Amino acid sequence: MSIMSAQGIRSTITRQWELLKLLPSRAPGLTSKALAMRLNDEGLSVSKRTVERDLTELSCLFPIQCNDRSKPYGWYWQRDASLDIPGISMAEALSLRLIEETVRPLLPHSVLESVESRFLLAKEKLSSLGDDQPLLSWSKKVAHVPAVLQQIPPYIDPVILETVQTGLLKERCVEVMYQSVGKAQPHTMCLHPLALVQRGTVTYLIARVNDYKDERIFALHRVMSAELTEQAIHNEIGFDLKAYLAGGAFQFSTGERIELTIRVYNQDVIQLLRESPLSEDQRIIDHASELRVQATVSDSWQLRWWLMSWGEHIEVQEPLALRKELGQRLVKAAEFYVDSLKPGNKE
Repeated sequence: MSIMSAQGIRSTITRQWELLKLLPSRAPGLTSKALAMRLNDEGLSVSKRTVERDLTELSCLFPIQCNDRSKPYGWYWQRDASLDIPGISMAEALSLRLIEETVRPLLPHSVLESVESRFLLAKEKLSSLGDDQPLLSWSKKVAHVPAVLQQIPPYIDPVILETVQTGLLKERCVEVMYQSVGKAQPHTMCLHPLALVQRGTVTYLIARVNDYKDERIFALHRVMSAELTEQAIHNEIGFDLKAYLAGGAFQFSTGERIELTIRVYNQDVIQLLRESPLSEDQRIIDHASELRVQATVSDSWQLRWWLMSWGEHIEVQEPLALRKELGQRLVKAAEFYVDSLKPGNKE
């Protein structure tokens, strides 16, 4: 059997399987034209005549029948037919393929095992289509591109990930050895897991430590070891993930809001801020050829990264403490480049 004929057989089986799933359970049924339209909507390029031929063939194998009392004829399952058509729709297959890589780090191992077969089924279903099917190329035509510099995701030990996920799912404490940034040696602590958050390429665990009541954030790739305990987590005061995120936790914020005023020296920046404001109350002031932007924002590291990323195009005017802080940072950074800017330097 040639490769082309094998591909053709798989494509035919996929099409006919989808066709059986579309048939209603009672008269008057659906016409071959309506069925062809639905198959095309799902990404299967097929003609009305092909559907008619498929239905005739399938009626010899399955309890389906044609309502030929009036035109146009409708097809449906016979009254006493009992048949469950397993599998997933073309739309489901495409959706699963598009979200697979995103959801993998966030799903508990037990859940991931249960949906692994669905991911595989989605891959096989899409690969069974012929090259001429429009739906097959959809995943090659859409993409998600991060707005920041894309880095290689840090390695997370799968055993550690599974242990933490199990603790989160079963609300049990996890004994971990954690390597903090800037510390020479890792230290052991008992974590009360509350939530997992994916931020860019890094997966974070939100947890309480030992008997403390405040929530802290831990990068999973810095967990050197993890052991699930029988101790139930302490969560008497409750934890609301949505409220926690809304409070600016993952902007690495102090939780305080500030009235930011910046002077902008670049029209492209102004255009970007018009299209995507910094806050609901943002104001753009154009006065005497001076462009200023005012907004109420979280006092966060993320704000500082954003401001510094614009370099000479933005000047912070208020708050004065933030202006002074960024000015000191930029002066220090400029010192690294002073030698290369001297006249006659050939570097």
